[in-house]
Amino acid sequence: MKEKLKSIPILMIALIITIAIFTFGFTPEINKNPSSVYQIYLDGKAIGMITDKEELENYINKEQEELKQKYNVDKIHLPLGLKIEKVITYENNISSAKDIYQKIKDLKSFTISGYIVRIMGRNETRINVLDKEIYNEAIERVIKAFATETEYLNYLSGSEKEIDDVGKITESISIEEEKYIRKSNISTDEQIFTNVDDLTKYLLFGTLEEQGRYTVKLGDTIEKVAYNNSLSIDEFMVANPQFLDVNNLLYEGQEVVVGLIRPKVNVMIMEYAIERKVKPYNTEIRYDNRILMGNEYELQEGINGEQKVTQRIVIRNGKIDQVRIIAVEELKPAVNRIHVRGGKKLPNVGDTNIWAWPTISPYIITSPFGPRWGSFHDGIDIACVYNSPIYAANNGTVFRISYDHRGGNQVIINHNNGYYTVYAHLARINVKKGQVVQRGQKIATMGNTGHHPLTGRRVGTHLHFEIVVGVPFNGGRAMNPLIKYR
Repeated sequence: MKEKLKSIPILMIALIITIAIFTFGFTPEINKNPSSVYQIYLDGKAIGMITDKEELENYINKEQEELKQKYNVDKIHLPLGLKIEKVITYENNISSAKDIYQKIKDLKSFTISGYIVRIMGRNETRINVLDKEIYNEAIERVIKAFATETEYLNYLSGSEKEIDDVGKITESISIEEEKYIRKSNISTDEQIFTNVDDLTKYLLFGTLEEQGRYTVKLGDTIEKVAYNNSLSIDEFMVANPQFLDVNNLLYEGQEVVVGLIRPKVNVMIMEYAIERKVKPYNTEIRYDNRILMGNEYELQEGINGEQKVTQRIVIRNGKIDQVRIIAVEELKPAVNRIHVRGGKKLPNVGDTNIWAWPTISPYIITSPFGPRWGSFHDGIDIACVYNSPIYAANNGTVFRISYDHRGGNQVIINHNNGYYTVYAHLARINVKKGQVVQRGQKIATMGNTGHHPLTGRRVGTHLHFEIVVGVPFNGGRAMNPLIKYR
């Protein structure tokens, strides 16, 4: 029994020695000297360590030959979100450049060196370009789409002559939006513009999608093709820069672009112009209560006058946006036509043969009747001096006075003969609903109330004028007002 008890301590000692051998005798050797390595993080997560940062960059550049050929660049860069930090460590678990490459190539796209352009408009637009000159040349092409090349080159060179008598000079040509350009590595999973043609198309049409095309038929003209495809003539000319004049001939089978222009930038042209303009004579209607209604005669023939008008014109993307009349010099006064009609009371029925022009002179028609911005413009826009008088185009009864976001302050007159007239964007209104008005009577003043349907900006000073057969906005059919003044 005593011998058994003596053997127990011996067994315990042997067990402790065995455990110590297995615990300490087989422990791997610890690196007693720290080393300098690079810790790799991908989107904040550690994915390994390497000894040579340059080796990883060179390996990526060698393996991504296809990307280099696609973008015609000499070097492919690390993905965005990949961070490399130099660290001191005792660990020996170092990865190779190949191992790290394999981990990241399926998770993140690599990058190339390029430029990021931010266009600060109503909605910010970001554009990635391979080279800054691609953007500069594309912008120049967009400007030339809205300004003639001669006009643009003369402006750049400062070679425009001063105006002696009449003529115009271009005071400025610019992009309305602020823009910021910075060099950066750009992920290859983003759209990167590598040529001027694609970027120009994107800046003009707002997309790289194929634009609508039309095959010219016998007898087609530029005006007819534009109208039938809901484009203004200006929009057609921008989409088809090979045509220099609206009267250029089309040939059967020719293919033209009929896509809607939606520019990513606004090309602003400011012109200073002096023009001789015809001052049309007004027709003055006089009623003689001694003559039975229905009898009439011409008391005096009308004679047009002439005036010299100095104005500053702002053109946005090829369309007149604002007109400011600076000075008017009367060269020859107009003589009113005087037409006398019999009648013992003021009739509320308009005469469909004689219509009064609704504004004073001089004026500019800034937007005609017809297709515009992909829709149909039901009237004409007449620009004149702010707060100048607006006249009733014919006898009638004030049918409606209203306001809405697009048309601003509006007056509608029922001429009680099937015709109605609409006057929009008014500053002040001088009549009331139900009031009988006379042809040429002041009903309001010209203003800039209401907002542009595409940009949302407040409109420039002008009158939107419509002549409608039937009730406006309730089944009535708009007609070109200018037909009534021919």
